[in-house]
Amino acid sequence: MTGMAETQGGDQGGAVSNRWYVLILLALVYTLSNLDRYLLGIVLPYIKAEMVLSDTLLGLLSGAAFAIFYATLGLPIARLADRYSRKLIITVSLAIFSVMTVLCGLASSFAMLFIARIGVGIGEAGTSPASYSIISDCFEKERRATAMGIMSLGSNVGLLLGFVAGGIIAANYGWRWAFIVAGIPGIILTLVMHFTMKEPPRGAMDEASLAPDTKQVSTLEAIRTLMAVPSYRHLVCGMALVLFAATGMLAWLPSLLDRSFGLGPDKSGLPIALIIITAGVVGTLFIGGMLADRLGKNDQRWVPRIAAIGALVMAGGAIGVAFAPSLGWLWTAYCFVAVGATTFLAPSLSLSQLLAPVKLRATSGALALMIANLFGLGLGAPFIGLASDLLELRFATESLSMAFLLVPVAGSWAAFHYWRCAQLLPHSLSSQKDDALA
Repeated sequence: MTGMAETQGGDQGGAVSNRWYVLILLALVYTLSNLDRYLLGIVLPYIKAEMVLSDTLLGLLSGAAFAIFYATLGLPIARLADRYSRKLIITVSLAIFSVMTVLCGLASSFAMLFIARIGVGIGEAGTSPASYSIISDCFEKERRATAMGIMSLGSNVGLLLGFVAGGIIAANYGWRWAFIVAGIPGIILTLVMHFTMKEPPRGAMDEASLAPDTKQVSTLEAIRTLMAVPSYRHLVCGMALVLFAATGMLAWLPSLLDRSFGLGPDKSGLPIALIIITAGVVGTLFIGGMLADRLGKNDQRWVPRIAAIGALVMAGGAIGVAFAPSLGWLWTAYCFVAVGATTFLAPSLSLSQLLAPVKLRATSGALALMIANLFGLGLGAPFIGLASDLLELRFATESLSMAFLLVPVAGSWAAFHYWRCAQLLPHSLSSQKDDALA
């Protein structure tokens, strides 16, 4: 591991002053990871037709195949990121998931495609926690939600590219070429990051009392430390429930439009992507990032409160989507879903860093993502697919619409946990400072 050890001194000294370039690179990584992650949703109808698969199997392909390894491997990789070069971990992970995305396009059977999606999850597991840690060392805590919001816009841009470009390529050249084309930019970005990005010193933006020490704790001790914080526990629950609702609905929305309104993936991809990219700017950057930072300067409890309000907006919009009598109604309702579903991200990522000791920041982000993604990303699409299959005898082609009613239940539940996170936040932060000074 000595070759991975984080360099010290002058080579890192200018990294914080170059923080906007670092943030742009990390946002591009996040863009490509979401492009590769969500591309599957727009091509599901083509895969279903070619491989003759049930909705339950498609749900497992969309959720469990990716999420299980993405979530569980994130924690051990984050432990490495808390000790060694975060840049190296990100670049290696980026290369892996980009190559595996290409292999998705070369898969000749469901089993091969399932394995390739596992590979995408393995690669993406190493990017986000290390990125959160680097951003926290580049930006002051009063600006972190905004910085996290800018990085999180990569999710919306990646989805835009996946749903629009992926839908067009799949319609004209086949779904396999959509995966092959999507994997190439990541290989190029790997080289750019390796040769041009500098990693900041750990704790560069923190008070001396909270600066990292040289003592390393075990993984179990790190988990116990983080889960002992009441606000952190509620934060993780809120994240999991929002992800369950948002990713489950997004994975199945193109199929719903195809079945209920006759709108094929090549035509539904653009409006879905435009709604999400617009909602990303409004929800992720302006509301979840800039507004949360502004309100949080005077009262940090507003950061999780913003996420709670967003979860309720998502829940209300989802009811409108499920009972939409027309395309116009559905698009309007989905605007509320998209804004609400993107509002939670920047506050959640900022809180995952704020509630953790400096030496456990990558671990904190990974643990939150592991729990949230195993439940949310892993079960959202499969549960909606299973519910659709179970309801098919009664509701026929409308079974998927009825299955979408799982979304407002999860969204309302998430809002409760974010509100509790806010109520307990002063005590949690006070306890953390006492521990740091002990």
